[in-house]
Amino acid sequence: MKCIEIKTNPSYNVWIGPALTSQIGKLLYSIANGHRVAVISDMYVDPLYGEEVIASIEDYGIEVQSFPIMVDEKTKTLDTVETLLSKLAKENYSKEDVLLDVGGGMISDIAGMTAALYLSGIKVVHMPTTLLGMTDAAVGGKAELNIPEGKGIVGTVYQPEMVIADLDVLSTLPEQEIKSGIGEIIKYAVIEDNGLYGKLMNHVGRADMVELENIIADSVEIKNRIVSEDPTGTGLRGVVRLGHTAGQAIETATDYGVLHGEAVGLGMLIMAYGTGNRKTGDKIKRLLERYDMPTAIDWPDREIIAAALYKGTDDRKYEGTYSIVVPEKIGQCVQKKVSARSLTLILKKGLVAIGHSKNQSSKLRLLRPFRRARS
Repeated sequence: MKCIEIKTNPSYNVWIGPALTSQIGKLLYSIANGHRVAVISDMYVDPLYGEEVIASIEDYGIEVQSFPIMVDEKTKTLDTVETLLSKLAKENYSKEDVLLDVGGGMISDIAGMTAALYLSGIKVVHMPTTLLGMTDAAVGGKAELNIPEGKGIVGTVYQPEMVIADLDVLSTLPEQEIKSGIGEIIKYAVIEDNGLYGKLMNHVGRADMVELENIIADSVEIKNRIVSEDPTGTGLRGVVRLGHTAGQAIETATDYGVLHGEAVGLGMLIMAYGTGNRKTGDKIKRLLERYDMPTAIDWPDREIIAAALYKGTDDRKYEGTYSIVVPEKIGQCVQKKVSARSLTLILKKGLVAIGHSKNQSSKLRLLRPFRRARS
């Protein structure tokens, strides 16, 4: 088991290892003793881990209630947060009580926002059950919600008390969800290599739990260095949006038919090739291919570009410019401001380079048969 201290203010620990679900009560005891715990979980995840989580907490004499909710990109909204706020208020939760969220990245967004708003701030602990959540969404304190005008427009930064990443829960995930998480890990290898690129090229898969633990820890350490320097996201932290300009546009254009990590992988390729960094794009492509992840998408470029320019990303237009992250080489990414015309040209060039077909109808053409997993 590994423990990584995230050096924000306040600081907190990320626990990574097997069999942590059964130890949640022990891990929570120092912050929840004498108080209550509200477990907010995805209703599809709750049957898998709910009983074990609750039993572990109750074993330490802590009162606990469960609040399973339906969550996807279309319900990751203020309405869902308001519903949770009302439930907490009706149950008379106090400022010293604790929220524990169990599920993927969307649950940590919803719970983080709920915790930040309830009584102006209540303790929150994240237990991510997806690889993407363990390596990215649950670490750093960002909580983002969607509104009709775009994805991630409503948000805040609210640090958790701790993050508990039980590697055993990954065994319930389908391979596509593992690949989605790998997409975010590859992003960190491109942002700050530090040996992670080589580890990923040599990694044999989720069966090698020791190496997987090390890879997750490396990703968390990279994000730790970034968010410790820029916890609110006004400077360096912007680099973690590598691949998101085109990636989130792909998600929006396809009505979330492409998993987030896969979209980020495609977004990195588009940005590398679109800005003329072909050698870097080739290296990213080889790593994506190593994990059988998509390196092309059959979707009208006009819809992807429109989504990038007008909605679906949190690159808010400011004084005629858009923020992008350019992977100049492995381990070196830079943030730039570009005009709408420049962004359009970059996206067009990148889409052409990845073998994108321009002359397709707007009918959905997925990368492969898709079924969203909940754990």
